[in-house]
Amino acid sequence: MTSVSPLPDDLVVPLMEPSPFPPFRSTAQPVAHDRWERLITTVTVPADLPEVWTALTDPARVGMWFAETGPTWARENERSMLDFRDGEFFWCHTDVVEPPGADGRSGKLSYRWRWVGAGPATRVTWQLTAMGGATMVTTTEISSNGPSDWRSWNGTGWPGILDQFSDHVQTGRDVRWTWRRMGPYVQTELPVPVYEAWAALTAVPALQYWAGRTSGSLSVDDPMTFVIGDASGSCVLTVTEHVEAGQRFPSYLPSLSFDLDRGGWPGRLSGHLWIEPTHLGGSLLQVFHYGWEMFGSTETAPHDRTLLTQFWAAAFDRLGNLVRRLSPPPEMPGGMPG
Repeated sequence: MTSVSPLPDDLVVPLMEPSPFPPFRSTAQPVAHDRWERLITTVTVPADLPEVWTALTDPARVGMWFAETGPTWARENERSMLDFRDGEFFWCHTDVVEPPGADGRSGKLSYRWRWVGAGPATRVTWQLTAMGGATMVTTTEISSNGPSDWRSWNGTGWPGILDQFSDHVQTGRDVRWTWRRMGPYVQTELPVPVYEAWAALTAVPALQYWAGRTSGSLSVDDPMTFVIGDASGSCVLTVTEHVEAGQRFPSYLPSLSFDLDRGGWPGRLSGHLWIEPTHLGGSLLQVFHYGWEMFGSTETAPHDRTLLTQFWAAAFDRLGNLVRRLSPPPEMPGGMPG
């Protein structure tokens, strides 16, 4: 029997050897992507401080210039809803309530809110300061990693809100606007980057879960039927334009435009679904509708507007559960529970 001599040590190549010679080109990785924005708006109301404070904190009064709310409004550590009576609302958590003192000390109300209960939280602070027989009202809203158009959207909204507030304090009238012909607008934060999220949410198997799809797809001119809610029937969504990543200046982000049809509607709604980055490794998905003028002039919003808001909020919640599976679970102190 012939024996085989072992190889000399200098000819033995280890299977796993750290290489001192890295590849020529490595892939750059972002390490931070954060921003914050602040909006400050002010108006001088020709009324004394206690009267203005009451208009701000009394739930019945708030319903006459901003939105309907309940008895927990403006109570520290309580949660409340500002309901616009068309399906959309703010979900609020009040943090600070400092009524004005008898000595004329300023009043302060501070809370966090989420649009339709699902959007990114922002902080709102109302500061009321006596100025002789008048009161200066200042609102400050602070957002972290909000939508790219947050400054233009909210920045143009606050002056209108404060003007309505001032009008109500001076006249006592109900100055709230009627239901809006544009919307609903729903947004949700997703814990995965933009492109991974978009690929996941547009895939047909995923659509069956998060969007309630029964047929069709999000391809152009391929009508997608989906269930809008239990015992509420279905809608048909037809994509008119699907923009993939890297195809359109200036953002190069994916989006789609669509028409929405439902039995009994006098026409079609238009809509837009788009996504954008927020913090590092996260994204913000948004949907918006317009075209409710087809229902004509009505005192209250069509019930289908509320149904549509509820559908998108629930669908985005399911989508969040789906894409979380793409990310590793957060580390827990002491490891995962047994």
